[in-house]
Amino acid sequence: MDDDTLSAVPDKLPTTVPTMPAGESATLLPLAILETVLLRSGSWGVTELAQALGLPKARIHRHLANLRAAGYLSQNPANRRYEPGWRLVVLGQRIQATAQVVRLARPVMTELRDRIGQTVVLSALTADGVSVTDVVPGGSPIDVILSPGTVFHYNSSAQGKIALAFASPRQLTVWSTLISERRTPKTVLDATQLWSEVKAAREQGWAEGPEETFLGVNAIAAPVFDHNNDIAYALAVVGSIHYIANPPPAELIDAVRLAAADLSKQLGQH
Repeated sequence: MDDDTLSAVPDKLPTTVPTMPAGESATLLPLAILETVLLRSGSWGVTELAQALGLPKARIHRHLANLRAAGYLSQNPANRRYEPGWRLVVLGQRIQATAQVVRLARPVMTELRDRIGQTVVLSALTADGVSVTDVVPGGSPIDVILSPGTVFHYNSSAQGKIALAFASPRQLTVWSTLISERRTPKTVLDATQLWSEVKAAREQGWAEGPEETFLGVNAIAAPVFDHNNDIAYALAVVGSIHYIANPPPAELIDAVRLAAADLSKQLGQH
């Protein structure tokens, strides 16, 4: 692991057992168990976990069985002790990879924002939808701010349309199941119109979504590819329709496409 990767993760893990807000323990207990298991290297017994969390063994055991069945924990058949499972390991890798992408993307996004004066959004493309990963606010008089973690379906944003345009057959199989969201009266729901716009986006290398996600807001998105040459992210400029006209000016389109291409190279596209 190189120094850049290390800089994206904490110096050390927390060493205290998590506490759960009153009234939410039933919902948060599985997460508290996983947090506790990750407090140290090595395995945990049921009694140790129950004592650490201050809860009855029977209650802990039920959740351990569910977490093991789902792959978040594994159990040594010899001593019956629990350790992180394959799914928890993969989740950690994805979180670290996302942190790395944000670290690489932030300078590109900031330079683009400084050039155009509008909000710049990086979105991950997942089986759950287009997920906002990072945002650099524009600072214009009418600014549009999206919160990281916000999710859109693939038909209701410029980012979604550019994703469909450059999706691999495998990606398209998953993503095309999420094209039914209506966010405004102008969201594209007609299949013929949607796939026509997707085809145009692939041919021109960018997509827009005038008032399709939010009324009064337009966005221009371009594809960001990973080291496998798969589209993995969408880089978008988002702003008031007063500042990002429909159709958008050529210089704005070029700025977004160049920034997305730059980030793709940094992610290993070849």
